[in-house]
Amino acid sequence: MGEVLSQKTRTQPLHSAIIYLLLLTGCRLSEIVDLTWSEVKGGRLLLHDSKTGPRTVWLGDEARMLLTSLERRGGGDPVFWNKLTRRPVRCISQFWRDVKVEANLPGVRLHDLRHSFASHAAARSETLPMIGKLLGHAKLQTTSRYAHLDDGHVLDAAERIGCLLADMMGEDHSLNGNTMYDTRLAIHDR
Repeated sequence: MGEVLSQKTRTQPLHSAIIYLLLLTGCRLSEIVDLTWSEVKGGRLLLHDSKTGPRTVWLGDEARMLLTSLERRGGGDPVFWNKLTRRPVRCISQFWRDVKVEANLPGVRLHDLRHSFASHAAARSETLPMIGKLLGHAKLQTTSRYAHLDDGHVLDAAERIGCLLADMMGEDHSLNGNTMYDTRLAIHDR
């Protein structure tokens, strides 16, 4: 998808910037297309009206650089203002359909970019409360539906925890040979 977006940046830079910002922030589409310059405050977005009410979106370096590259207008003006049409870019559905076709991502919805943001955060060991804060979720249960982990990450975590516990118990107290399931011992129920 990155290569396709990079190519499309030449012809539709605002549409591409919207997709990039969705990827980099985990924001909802409406939070990005309705964004005004008065809501952009340094390293964060102070959203006046998100799905869960006002919220702060913290921006990483890439997201800040992207916003810096856009032409800044008056405070109340939309961030994604198209000078040619003299209107803000609000609808990107056809653009997204084209990106999906060219990137061979037929089943991916725009909202899946939000899920992807959460899953990548979880894969980097961010906690569910932190991911929920980044996404602006009021309930942890909502966040748990967003942060999908693949089996490899879960297996890695189990291995790290197992090694930590084995190290803490030391060689003399290791679980090896000291469990009720030790195959060298005959265990019988009475």
